[in-house]
Amino acid sequence: MNKKLTTYVCFGLLVLYAISVTVISPLLTEISDTYSLSMTKSGLIFTVNFVGFITFVLIGGILADKFGKKKIISLSMMGFTAAIFVFPLAPDFYWVLIAMFFIGGFGGIMDSMASALVTDLNREKPSFYLNLAHVFFGVGAIMGPVAAGVFITYKIKWQVLFFILAILSCLFTIVFMALKVPESKGTDPISWAGVKGLVKNKGFLAICLCMFLYTGAEVGSWGWMSTFLKESAKFDPLKSSIAVAAFWLSITVGRIACGFITLRFKLRSIITVLAFLSAAATFLSGWIHSESTLWIIIILMGLTYSSQWPLIVSYGSSLHKTSSGTVFSLLIGSGAIGTMVIPFVMGVIGENISVQIAMASPAVLLLVLGFIFVGFKNGDSS
Repeated sequence: MNKKLTTYVCFGLLVLYAISVTVISPLLTEISDTYSLSMTKSGLIFTVNFVGFITFVLIGGILADKFGKKKIISLSMMGFTAAIFVFPLAPDFYWVLIAMFFIGGFGGIMDSMASALVTDLNREKPSFYLNLAHVFFGVGAIMGPVAAGVFITYKIKWQVLFFILAILSCLFTIVFMALKVPESKGTDPISWAGVKGLVKNKGFLAICLCMFLYTGAEVGSWGWMSTFLKESAKFDPLKSSIAVAAFWLSITVGRIACGFITLRFKLRSIITVLAFLSAAATFLSGWIHSESTLWIIIILMGLTYSSQWPLIVSYGSSLHKTSSGTVFSLLIGSGAIGTMVIPFVMGVIGENISVQIAMASPAVLLLVLGFIFVGFKNGDSS
């Protein structure tokens, strides 16, 4: 009972974290107006968020392997709640960046350690359960843009939404800390020598590169989607928010389908196909001007992005089954580097070259990812 309850509470944490991440995209224009930001400066919000993510996530993984995941997740949830509460109170843009740094940092530990805990508790089907965890992430990612769209439509200040998130985060913290989390089996503490061993493993490094490419492409695509649609396709604020929600709804549907596909096909094959299809859909998104066709492209992007993140993490974690906290931290931290760099670069491209080129640019990253997986050996452990 504790195992099942803990698993579903972890799913709830991912829903909460996803809301806090995806609500930024549709609210970016409002946040930018509050602090009089250019497009390039707005991109710094994503960058700083994931600088915090990277800074905290590896340390959190090592501490989790040493002191236990429950303690580290509990502490990170308290920090996350405080940062979410401070963010809307920021008096200027510098305080916005500081708050966003800690939201990213503590949120990163929540994301990586909740995912690791789910796989520790469900070792009979780790790929299936990790994918299922990110179905729940997708649910939160749908709720975030929808909530933002409602707030924008009814002209409710964006700060109010973050206060509501802080209250929900506080409640989740209390529930999680009250749980008796079962001790995971089959994991051992890792040393810095172990970390060095991982980063010297060429196969593991290739998976880290794939996480960099995919996560940067995904966050860049949905992070700027609302802004780019307003500028290039003249979507109104509500319609652009619904577009981000539609993207995440498609991702969630795709993840549900891929969860069952993983029981029949190799992870390597699924990831390769999804990478090439998502590259094609993303490329088209930058050059389509018809509104009805754009909706189809957005849905196709979601379906083809769908399970790449959890399946790449699952594939990489299968290469090193012990010290799951650190392994997940390295993989997810690699993705966070992508989200620190790529959305910022897309903002620069959009401001100085072309919004269309910026929107289509993640296609290149997804193509590289697909070719990397083509190069892996056929022996696929899933």
